[in-house]
Amino acid sequence: MNKLALFFSFLTGCCVAQQPTNVLFIGNSFTHMNNMPKIFEHLANSLGKNVYADSIAVSGSTLKAHSERPSTYAKMKRRKWDYVLIQGFSREFAEDSSVIRTESIPYAKILIDSLLKTSPCAQIYFYMTWGYEKGYPEQPANDTYEKMQQRISNGYMLMSDSLNYPLIPVGMVWKNIREMHPTIDLYFTDRYHPNALGSFTAACTAYTSIFKESPVGGTAPKRVDSTYWKVIEQTAAAIVLKNLNLYKLNQTRVFNIKETPILDFKVKENWLAAQFTNVSNNKGDYYWDFGDGITSTKKNPKHYYKTTGTYTVTLHMRQNCNNFKLKKIITVSNKVKRGNSTK
Repeated sequence: MNKLALFFSFLTGCCVAQQPTNVLFIGNSFTHMNNMPKIFEHLANSLGKNVYADSIAVSGSTLKAHSERPSTYAKMKRRKWDYVLIQGFSREFAEDSSVIRTESIPYAKILIDSLLKTSPCAQIYFYMTWGYEKGYPEQPANDTYEKMQQRISNGYMLMSDSLNYPLIPVGMVWKNIREMHPTIDLYFTDRYHPNALGSFTAACTAYTSIFKESPVGGTAPKRVDSTYWKVIEQTAAAIVLKNLNLYKLNQTRVFNIKETPILDFKVKENWLAAQFTNVSNNKGDYYWDFGDGITSTKKNPKHYYKTTGTYTVTLHMRQNCNNFKLKKIITVSNKVKRGNSTK
């Protein structure tokens, strides 16, 4: 007799196990300097996630520029994105609220509306940047770092409130590191852009904001000085996790379901082979995990195990941006079985 156990669960807004979490960064040089998206990917994967990160980032781009560039939409369509981070030009958010309402927010909405046509399940965030080291002297309202950072923060908060999407507060983590750890330099030589540690700061803040957990213990590529990893990780965790409500990070898009699907499958074993038959009652995208590191997207797959033993087989289904799964524990032997079917 086969040992059999059943487990059914319902998950919202997350990715099916084993399949990568796809993260897209839309930004400018504050995103692409030091290949920050890949620093984020490295960090997340070092902490046990399965993340693929990509970007469409063109130097000097405002949200309006992003919205008018065909390559932005081409990148959006390239795959189904789970998380999308949108970053504008720092000085466009250091403007008066009336300017931001007319020159930035409408273009953010254009980007989001287009994105959701091809990635309807995406969770969307705004990526708050930081002030220049000495501010922007050409504008009296932004002529110190403190003034510029406050206005950038206010501008991104305004957009977050207006469109009701969460905010990744990179600028506030940056500010805390400047104040509490002045020996840590986050700026590139031009004193505007991030150096490798500055990009690691952005990656840690993004990780904490998306996964709602501390990045402490994660690693970065060799180009990022490991001396300050822990301090930056701890600061990102402290600023983000204590302010989840402030930045709307407890808020996720909810996808309603009309009827909870009923998942089920049968297993017929013979020697080390197992024939799986999906008898679920709902349509959706199915994905199998056979418990030995092998997966399949076939509806009724046949799988050959290399060794005998007990395996947890999981059938995943994605429907209307919600994920469901059913687990059965099977025992595989090297005996020929006749008429055997696990229900």
